[in-house]
Order: sequence, then structure tokens, then C-alpha cells
Amino acid sequence: MGNIQKYYENTKNALPHPIVKKFINMNNKPKNAIDLGCGAGRDTLYLIKNGWEVLSINREDTKELIASKLDNEERKRFRFNVQNFENIKLEKNNLLVANFSIPFCDKDNFNEFWNKITASILKNRILCGKLFWFK
Repeated sequence: MGNIQKYYENTKNALPHPIVKKFINMNNKPKNAIDLGCGAGRDTLYLIKNGWEVLSINREDTKELIASKLDNEERKRFRFNVQNFENIKLEKNNLLVANFSIPFCDKDNFNEFWNKITASILKNRILCGKLFWFK
């Protein structure tokens, strides 16, 4: 758990991922988003500050780390769940953000996890994320 805490500490003031900024700059009307594997909340914070209602999901409880950066009005648009990907429950959403988190699902449960992701995104809406791999 120590290494993940260092990661949260190192990213707690990080800027949102460029792909999320690009999406917001496309003038999409704020609706409901899920930040899957939200970590320290860099994308959650950016979405909320741009009018989105966000359900942040992480395997560790980082709720207070994120909430401490929101004012009272912004907190009304923030919800948080501790969940692991293997047993995740996702609600319908207009945007699902998953930056560098999807590969953390156990490979034996990946197909079910992916099906839950695709079923949660409302028709004509967006999955916004990045994966990582070795060359």
C-alpha cells in the first residue's frame, strides 16, 4: 500500500489528463460522468469544476483527498465509491473516464468488466481514456 500512497501524493496536484481537457474543450454539455480508477482525482476535479456530476471509483478510499479540493457547491456534484474492477457496479453515464486504470482488472474477469463498461455508457456517448503497454 505504501507505493500507491506515494503515487497519490505525487499526483494530488496534477493537471487533468490532456484527453479529458480536449473533451471538455469540445463544448460538450455537462452531464453525468464516471471516473474509473480516479486515484487522487485529477480528472474528477476538472470535470466537476466544469459543471459535470461525477461518480469517482477507486479501489482505495481517496474520497477525502478529492473532496478537500471542492467547495460546497462542487461537493454536491461529487460521489465516491470504493470498488474493485472484478465486482464493479456501474450506473448509466454520458462519459466514462479511464486513464491508465482498465489494465488493472484481473484478466480472468476482463470480459465481464469490459461488458459492464460498454453497457453503462449511454448511446452516442463517450469512453475517454488511455491504456499503457510495452513496445
